Amino acid sequence: MNLKILKIIFYLSVTGVIFAAIVTIRQIIAPATEPGIFSCVGLSILGLTPCPYGLTLFILLAILSGLMLKKQTKLLIWLKLTAVIGVIFSGWVSWRELCLPAIQKGPVFWETFALTRVSSCVWGFLIFLVIMLLAMYLKPMVHVNK
Repeated sequence: MNLKILKIIFYLSVTGVIFAAIVTIRQIIAPATEPGIFSCVGLSILGLTPCPYGLTLFILLAILSGLMLKKQTKLLIWLKLTAVIGVIFSGWVSWRELCLPAIQKGPVFWETFALTRVSSCVWGFLIFLVIMLLAMYLKPMVHVNK
């Protein structure tokens, strides 16, 4: 297993935890009314914004990759599965938050588009996507008996 890639996955996961925690705490303390990098508006899943779910997935990725770095445990399948779930979940939310409005509003959407107004879910999706691609590159450790 490539430890360099695993370290990158771990650091990206920790970055995701910090990012999602900031967005989640901000949403609890002072809910936003406008989309932006540190706001989660619109969608509600079981009474919560998507942020706590993304936070949970990032925490799982950080724990799994941290354990794999520390103990060389065989958790690669769980790391990959969690990363895929993160991509699917955040991709679905990103679709609803960014792509559907772009399709529905057409050119008007792009006239008022600004990267600073892109919701946190889209940024989380990009982190999940990079983690998933890196995790898919990893191969299980092979033990050789001498």
